[in-house]
Amino acid sequence: MTGVFITLFLLVAAGLAYRLIPGVPAADVVRRSIGSVVLNIFLPALTFKVLATAPLGSDLWAVPLVSIITVLASFAISWLVYARLLRSRLSAPTIGALIVASTWCNATYLGLPVVSAVVGVDYQRIPMLFDLLGMSPMLFTLGTMICVEYGTRGERHTVGEGLLQAVKLPPLIAAVLGIVVNLMHITVPSVIMDACGVAGSVVAPTMLFSIGLALRPPKWDQLAVLAPSLIIKLGIAPAVGMIMIGLLIADAHVARATLLEAAMPTMVLTMVFAERYGLDEEILAQAIVFSTVVAMLTLPFIAS
Repeated sequence: MTGVFITLFLLVAAGLAYRLIPGVPAADVVRRSIGSVVLNIFLPALTFKVLATAPLGSDLWAVPLVSIITVLASFAISWLVYARLLRSRLSAPTIGALIVASTWCNATYLGLPVVSAVVGVDYQRIPMLFDLLGMSPMLFTLGTMICVEYGTRGERHTVGEGLLQAVKLPPLIAAVLGIVVNLMHITVPSVIMDACGVAGSVVAPTMLFSIGLALRPPKWDQLAVLAPSLIIKLGIAPAVGMIMIGLLIADAHVARATLLEAAMPTMVLTMVFAERYGLDEEILAQAIVFSTVVAMLTLPFIAS
């Protein structure tokens, strides 16, 4: 088990090491380029192949439900802490950034390679169901509302407009197509499935490398204000997930994969929302850094 996580963390470290190479394109530029290619090409290919061929049962609704309830619980607690108990000490953009950091986890970028390595590639569908049918739709609806409420720029959106943005995501479109193909027993030419498999094989290492590119040096003076977020994201969220998993999921491997998903650190994609709506980007970046570093200790414990 330890060796699996060391391998994963070395790929993250490769992204950190890239920053030290002289004369190469800036890490943020490379990260955005990688993110665009993965989001629009490689991840949809992998998503389609996995969901078109995976055994789909009750986890088709149970895993997204665990994801949604985990998001709602994390949001409620973080809103109480930051928007009520600590609001006199923090600016609105900082409050919004910390609520977002506490609520949405890195379900695909880190979750997919971790679940693949720890539980097995046969359970790659779990991160996709957890994220694409639960986490991402909540980000584009509830998350957008939070960003607009506490940010300094951006227009107000209705829940319907947020859902419309979500359904346009290439991985979500691929997920729906894969599920339809699976449930209707449609035969897809092997050459297409093989191409999707080859494209999808680069997703996990590329995602881990991209996380390393996104990490910044920690600022220890911000740890105090980040501490509640870390407790919510890496402690309370998996605890809520564990309760819901016990109620909804019987398969031990599916349960383990879903619990790992609930225990992931802050989602890297939230930085895009912070930039778009004017949240405190610095504090959100630090939340990603600290939660990812701490998750390197908590995830092996949860996995075991």
